[in-house]
Order: sequence, then C-alpha cells, then structure tokens
Amino acid sequence: MKPEDSPETAVQTDAGFYRRWSEKKQASRQPLAEQDETVEEQQQPGDEDMPSLESLDENSDYSGFLSPRVSDQLRQVALRKLFHSAAFNVCDGLDDYAEDFTSFEKLGDLMTADLRHRLEQEALRQQQQVDELAKRDARESDASDDEASDEPATAQTGQNEDPTDEAKT
Repeated sequence: MKPEDSPETAVQTDAGFYRRWSEKKQASRQPLAEQDETVEEQQQPGDEDMPSLESLDENSDYSGFLSPRVSDQLRQVALRKLFHSAAFNVCDGLDDYAEDFTSFEKLGDLMTADLRHRLEQEALRQQQQVDELAKRDARESDASDDEASDEPATAQTGQNEDPTDEAKT
C-alpha cells in the first residue's frame, strides 16, 4: 500500500478542502465587503449631482438617474421625459391592437370578388321581386278582366229577360 493511499492521507486532504471552503465562506461574511459598498454608494451621484431636467434631451446620459441615491420622483420624471422623446416614442408596428380598425380606407373603383358576388345576389333578388310583382299584377288584371267581361255578357244576352218573351215577339 502506498503512503498516499492510506485513509489518514485521504482524511487530511478532505480536511484541507473543508478548511479552505470554510475560510472562504467566512471571508465573504466579513463586514469589509459592506464597507466597500458604502464607499461605492457615496461615490454614486445623488439628486444634487443630476443635471436639470430642462437641459435633458434624447442624446443626454440618463444612467446617473438610475443610481440608488437618486430619489424615486426625480428618477420617474427623468425617465418619463426620456421615453416621451422622439427616439422612444415610435410604434414598432408589432402591436396588434394599436391601430384604429373602426374606420376603413375607401376602395374607390376597386371591385372585390365578395363585393361583386353580393351585388349580383342583390340584383338577382330585386329581379325576382319585380317578376313576382308583374305576375301578381297580371293575375289581378286577368281576374278583373274576367269580372268585367262577365258583366257585359249577361247584359248582352239578356239573361235578366225572360227567354219566352223573345219567342213571343
């Protein structure tokens, strides 16, 4: 058996690993890191270091307004001004409901197949109505002609008169 394969050596190697891991974990919990963060925070700009909002345009640097020392109100006003600028106030055309679909462009002289079909159906329906009216008028006029022709026939034949009177004369 080799000396490096002994169980004591394996425990020492594991102990070295765990010891290093423990040291690194404790070092990460030390307050030195917090002190470095506070120094960095003090170096970050605050409300007093920000440029006036009137001087900002779309080419200005707005990154300072994202600092944790800047008040929320000032940050919101600055970002509102940024996003209302022409660079960000452009519709990308990917919004499905951004357009007004209630008003349509006029087609002008363009005749679609659907429109042509509807016009043909409407013309056919109107022609059928005209034909029905003509047939109804023809039937009514025939019926009135029959009634009118019945009256003169009775008057001419003298059905009201007694046929025996004619034979007597």
